[in-house]
Amino acid sequence: MFEMETVRLPGGRSWRVHVAGTGPELVWLHGLDGFDPHDPTLIRLAAQFHVTAPVTPGFGRLDDLADIDDVHDLALAYDDFLAARGLERAMLVGHSFGAMVAAEVAAHVPWRAAHLVLLAPFGLWNDAYQVADVFAKKPAELQALLWTDEDARIRAAAHAPDPRTPAGIEAALARIQGLTAATKFMWPIPDKGLRKRLPRIAADTVVLFGAADGVVSPRYAEDFAAGVPRIRTAVVDGAAHMLPYERPDEVVRHVTALAGLATAEV
Repeated sequence: MFEMETVRLPGGRSWRVHVAGTGPELVWLHGLDGFDPHDPTLIRLAAQFHVTAPVTPGFGRLDDLADIDDVHDLALAYDDFLAARGLERAMLVGHSFGAMVAAEVAAHVPWRAAHLVLLAPFGLWNDAYQVADVFAKKPAELQALLWTDEDARIRAAAHAPDPRTPAGIEAALARIQGLTAATKFMWPIPDKGLRKRLPRIAADTVVLFGAADGVVSPRYAEDFAAGVPRIRTAVVDGAAHMLPYERPDEVVRHVTALAGLATAEV
């Protein structure tokens, strides 16, 4: 369904991007596991939007981060990418780490985002309900924090290659590389000043959290609401951090409502 393209940016940077669908422009910013063409929310969105899904620098090659030192550089790199694609104003939808990046882009370049949807976003820190250290968790511990819908977890795992095969080993290495890249922008805590920049976000914004999110507490909806001028928040039952996989219909309903579209059958 998704086709991969390579975008050449001024200065010699290249950016891998996946595209699908037709309709209004929507830019999808993936989470810590990288781009997943089997994400059920992403598939549903591509039925109603023209989806552009760039691969975050460092998730393809760590060398891509050579001249990206912090979240400011990363946000401006995304802005360069959007300009190169001719996406002067587009809906930005991000999940997890990608939601943090989407918020940073919308704060750094307020006119770039026509609408903003943040799904279980990292990016803030509150001592009263601290974000889990995903880089220190054992795989089994992390999975228990990420998911609450076991059927959704099993469906997602069915698309993963056998870890004993070359494809499975490559996928595992890619995930480790992605997490390594993310530490540059999230460790030791994910708030690199975003709280101070939230009032700069001009887009109509929706923030969704899973009620059972064990990684980023749904209480962070209050923190985002305190900073973003035009925002609606919702906490979705039956979902944890992997909200796009566990409740895709609910996510799509919020996205299409924000875009002013009638929700299609999904």
